[in-house]
Amino acid sequence: MRDKSVPRQQNAETAESAGDSDSIKYGELNNHLGYFVRRAQYWIFRDVNAKLERLKLDVIRYSMLELVSTNPGISQIQLSGALGIERARLVALLDELQELDLLVRKRSATDRRSHELHLTAVGSSVLKEANAVINAHEERLIRRMGRENYSLALSGLAAFRLG
Repeated sequence: MRDKSVPRQQNAETAESAGDSDSIKYGELNNHLGYFVRRAQYWIFRDVNAKLERLKLDVIRYSMLELVSTNPGISQIQLSGALGIERARLVALLDELQELDLLVRKRSATDRRSHELHLTAVGSSVLKEANAVINAHEERLIRRMGRENYSLALSGLAAFRLG
């Protein structure tokens, strides 16, 4: 039976260390998008989290601030659903962001059981810096995969935005 896997030279880079060698065979992993998405996610998170660390953020906390900025007054439940974060974990993350004076929770005027989320002035300033960091990261990603592949990946994977 003919091997239908992607030839080795076309594979995504699968290791960051000099220890990666051609002696490693990836078998069926070469045919699984999920494997390459996971490798890309690992590289992306490691790269961006290292750059966001000085702002006391990571990808998750940055994403939360970006959604609160874009949707002032968003509820905790809406934020949880939009980012796929369990509510209990979200509360702990919101506590951290509030302690850093990056956002505030306000009781909803229309639903007293709900809290609206808003960025503080500090949060807006930190988010502006974080967006510059993220833009530089995206440029590194584009250089690594090529502009056309980046655009294709972005539009293809956007189908998973809402589940």
